[in-house]
Amino acid sequence: MMHGRSRLYHYVKSRRLADKAGFDRHPDLHVRQLAGSHNVYLVYDGRSHRKCILKSFGEGDRKSIGHMENEFKRLRQAGRMIGRRSWLHVARPLCKSGDGDFFVEEFVSGRALGDYMKEAMAHGRKMGLYEKLTMLAGFFALMHKKTERSSHVTPSNIRDELKKHARQASRGGAFTPHELKSMEQLVDKVTSYGIISKARKGLVHGDANPSNFLYDDDRLNVIDMERSGYRDPVYDLGMMAGELCHYAMKYGGDPYKADPFIGHLYWTYAGNFKDQHGTFIRLTKRNPLYMANSLLRIARHPFFSPEYKRRLAYHARVCLESLK
Repeated sequence: MMHGRSRLYHYVKSRRLADKAGFDRHPDLHVRQLAGSHNVYLVYDGRSHRKCILKSFGEGDRKSIGHMENEFKRLRQAGRMIGRRSWLHVARPLCKSGDGDFFVEEFVSGRALGDYMKEAMAHGRKMGLYEKLTMLAGFFALMHKKTERSSHVTPSNIRDELKKHARQASRGGAFTPHELKSMEQLVDKVTSYGIISKARKGLVHGDANPSNFLYDDDRLNVIDMERSGYRDPVYDLGMMAGELCHYAMKYGGDPYKADPFIGHLYWTYAGNFKDQHGTFIRLTKRNPLYMANSLLRIARHPFFSPEYKRRLAYHARVCLESLK
């Protein structure tokens, strides 16, 4: 509940937010906190029946404010780049506070990709997931192609991120100290192979987890681009591959149930390029690196048991060892 004197209260009641969100001149506001990595709120006006999403990044946290500034810029960039497409929409940024504490974006609805993943892994309803992954691959390919740069990927970036995620996962029981040291040595080894040094950078979503892709009938709605930036395009694909493996393991009892869906994601993505077969080979060669990063990233979450974290960590190691 908002306190009457809080900064959040005053911002929600501000005329600027009401104008940008399309609320009634005398709105009947209702605010509900949602689950999220930050304080995320659904703001609803009972008179205009309009909604928006408000994120509170906290006072004085410059890192969080940097994420907010980045998301505002990247959502605008992605929206302009995609233009008018009936099958694809990126949530529009509406406004932000002058001090950088609050960020407001368009409310979009839909069924999360994770629902389709769970149904496919647990109940064998595969066609729905194949269809949704085809749309996701189209979004990724469109964004990556339109923003490709001449500069190449720096291997140290993914090396450092892999190590960071491994250490964070280790605190929750994913590794023993000896296993963590061995994993870090393996990361140093595989990132020295030059697998990604020739890859060109493109704008990536940066947080390609299933909750950030919402399907409304035949349209894909994309949200949450605060971690977006210029990286190897396989960063997005590999993160989704890790999520598919996790869902297959958690809901299907077998991580290898994800393989057909991962292959479909890469193949349909590669179909947006002239040389589909060659593109597919080049991309999948880099997949194990980013898929391992995704699995370790998931293994950090506190709500998984140490046993499950160890399973995720094991498959992350299998991915990296496949690069030998």
